[in-house]
Amino acid sequence: MTVSAALREAYASGDTEGVIITTVEVDHASLDAPIYLAQNVDSELGEPGDTILLPLVEGGPKVPHLLCAFALIAPGADQDGPTDGRLQIDNVSDILHDLMQGVIGYNEAITIAFRQYRVLPGQLAAVTGPDDDTLSGMEMTAFDITADRAEGTIAWPDGRQQNVPTGPHAFFNRDEYPGLFTT
Repeated sequence: MTVSAALREAYASGDTEGVIITTVEVDHASLDAPIYLAQNVDSELGEPGDTILLPLVEGGPKVPHLLCAFALIAPGADQDGPTDGRLQIDNVSDILHDLMQGVIGYNEAITIAFRQYRVLPGQLAAVTGPDDDTLSGMEMTAFDITADRAEGTIAWPDGRQQNVPTGPHAFFNRDEYPGLFTT
């Protein structure tokens, strides 16, 4: 993930004027459109349940994001290999309950993406795109929902579990890859 110069400067300087807005995109094949949530870090953004408009890519159209509280621990790695992340979302069980009902019967994972935006006070309309490369392509591997909280484990897809692509070079054969075969 790369971070824009403005976002790096805000983190390094302890900028008290700018607000960093973290967003999460929750998507699944059963949804008509992804669910977009924005972490409500500043009361100037609005009240929980309100929406704000943010572009998903630089110069792209602005998409409504529901303001709510959520906590994120991004997947990482330690000396033993990859580590799972966690996503906890508060007070949106009605939205996510519908998602969970729609997942039943699908053999596809819930995908998760995160974006961060640096916003100066009163300048939300001036945001033209996220200030970092999106953490995207993560999958929800376990999920629990209660009346007041949704919580799940997020991880990068395990390549060992993905399908082999199709086409003429999808498999290693003796003619094209003789070094892989003993004689």
